[in-house]
Amino acid sequence: MLNENPIGRRRFLLGASTLAASAALLSFLPARAQEGLTPEQVLNDPDMPFVGAKNPDITIAEFMDYNCPYCRKSHPELKKLLASDRKVRVVYKDWPVFGPVSKYAARLAIAAKWQGKYEAAHDALMSSPKRFQQNKEVTAVLTKAGIDMAKLDKDAVAHKADIDKLIARNALQADTIGLQGTPSWLVESFIVFGGLSHAQLQEAVAEARRRKKAAAGK
Repeated sequence: MLNENPIGRRRFLLGASTLAASAALLSFLPARAQEGLTPEQVLNDPDMPFVGAKNPDITIAEFMDYNCPYCRKSHPELKKLLASDRKVRVVYKDWPVFGPVSKYAARLAIAAKWQGKYEAAHDALMSSPKRFQQNKEVTAVLTKAGIDMAKLDKDAVAHKADIDKLIARNALQADTIGLQGTPSWLVESFIVFGGLSHAQLQEAVAEARRRKKAAAGK
């Protein structure tokens, strides 16, 4: 079962090419966040779309921004993980910290879930070769990805309150945990910071499984 202890008390820094290369490379940090938020609340937000396993043994929440270069660099690595490990689920926590265009992109990506195209929208935006400077660049990428833009616009308006609440909730969670930038990853009950390679993601998942197994054996 997921660790129900409030997160914020302990976090991990990635200090080498692989997460588990040495126990000395995993550093506990003092709490900066207020207490009370559990991993369950972050990992299983019913309003946030997910990709990967429907019945996972490990869930990863990625706090991300479509204009974050390290998020984009990590995206194909994360897709490799999902292709190689069918027991992992990923919840993308849209956290637009790079300004108004980032927020516009996040809102449209979330709106795409009402036409069953969130993953397609997310992939298209994350795969863009350059930073979005204007809203029209976002819509051009989504149009090219086959998103029904007329429906997307209607859904973005019809569900504006729900979308805004979700983005605000993601931001509050990030602040509560004490995150300082994107990408940041909640891997079950511990935090990893920064862009990750496929190997590093695999190590994070392996560490989460080790922890769950140890907890189950107590």
